[in-house]
Amino acid sequence: MTDPVLHVQIDETICQGTGYCARIASHVFKVTDGVGVVIDPHPSEDHATILEEAATVCPTRAITY
Repeated sequence: MTDPVLHVQIDETICQGTGYCARIASHVFKVTDGVGVVIDPHPSEDHATILEEAATVCPTRAITY
């Protein structure tokens, strides 16, 4: 049986580049040219709680996982 894999995405069309996600989960997100970027699209399931926090604080709800 394989472990569930997270698949993190940012909708760049609605991202405002606030950087909240990068402050909360810098191992998964960064901001480049005013837009959030996913640097680790498949973090371990251990990071689900922190990803939920990052997605929740995103003012445009641009983060999915």
